[in-house]
Amino acid sequence: MMEMGDLFEYYCQHFAVVRADTPTLLDQVYRLRYQVYCIENQFEDANQHRNGREMDQHDATSAHILLLHRNSGTAVGTARIIMPQLAGIWRPLPVWHILAPEVREEFERLPLHRTAEVSRFAVSKEFRRWWRNHHGPTAGTTRQHNVGIEQQLMQYITFGLIQEILQLSIEKGINYLVAAMNLSLIRILVNLGLDLELIGEPVEYHGVRQPCIAFLNGLIEQSQEKFTPFWQFVGYRDAFPTGVRLRPDKQI
Repeated sequence: MMEMGDLFEYYCQHFAVVRADTPTLLDQVYRLRYQVYCIENQFEDANQHRNGREMDQHDATSAHILLLHRNSGTAVGTARIIMPQLAGIWRPLPVWHILAPEVREEFERLPLHRTAEVSRFAVSKEFRRWWRNHHGPTAGTTRQHNVGIEQQLMQYITFGLIQEILQLSIEKGINYLVAAMNLSLIRILVNLGLDLELIGEPVEYHGVRQPCIAFLNGLIEQSQEKFTPFWQFVGYRDAFPTGVRLRPDKQI
């Protein structure tokens, strides 16, 4: 089992997370999403994205992040944060449309100008296979060992993407993040010490998804106080200062 410092150094050696804010990086984001959402999982119809890029109407009002494998430059994972306003006018976030009517009231109590949505959290199965082949199987390797290798990879990827999502949200003045996540990703986040508030029941949305909310102040402070695996990791990056406070919820 790696110590956290070793894990951080290993992560930095192999991976880098960047803001996808140039046409070239955004093209990598859309190509990776096409691979994951249209080819590997078939959540989206590939015939609707014949240029090999998965895009939608929310991309223009989103901040995108991309995790790269340093040695090859391969796009490994991506996510976006859909911002709450367009030209100063609030519009419903996508998750709102999949909530049951009785659950929407809970969602609408949030300060909507400080609430954004995390979506298109995508990790390449093709890269995961490549990683297993290059870092896992040897003579006498057990299936359990190979599963452990992939779980460790997912930990690296999740650390990198989530840390950047939280950092970017703080910079943008976001206090609350909402998402519709698959259950396996929620389990990974819980194991890292990031507890989310579940909203209603799981729904069918690009597969079975659980709507949830994260209050960033509480999430970061609780992780810091409990010295969770996530906080131990981001502590090496000095990502969040001690006693970090987000902007107040009042309208500005």
